[in-house]
Amino acid sequence: MPILGNEYAFLFEKLLPQVLTATFCGFVVGYGREIRHRPAGIRTNILISVGCTIYASIGFHLAEIFPSVDPTRIIGQIATGIGFLGAGAIVKSEQKVTGVTTAAFIWANSGISILIGSNLYLTPIAITVLVVAISWLFERFERKVHEGHLEE
Repeated sequence: MPILGNEYAFLFEKLLPQVLTATFCGFVVGYGREIRHRPAGIRTNILISVGCTIYASIGFHLAEIFPSVDPTRIIGQIATGIGFLGAGAIVKSEQKVTGVTTAAFIWANSGISILIGSNLYLTPIAITVLVVAISWLFERFERKVHEGHLEE
């Protein structure tokens, strides 16, 4: 028996739907950033989504086959890796720090993708829509604050 058990069932019944869902969620997050001309657009967010989903899915799948495997250890390693990726997006100059929102999107996207890899579908899609909507609303709010419309 291969290490992943029935590889075809795993691929077509579990991993493929997860990867397609991750691609959709990564696209939605990335598109929201792309249309605002922000770093980490469509391709980056899709790759983060798909990568995190694959790692999480493999962790949970191996835990089904080998009871001694702890999938939360893989999730911890995903979080560590994403932390390094996010840290690379943050740039500090003499006057300001940039890239924190990009790093936060990378972090949120990885969490959404881990949910997909744990075989959830509706919750990560709803969270994706919520994250993009909240970002859009608060970006408008911040713009109004900086323009002085809320000061009085």
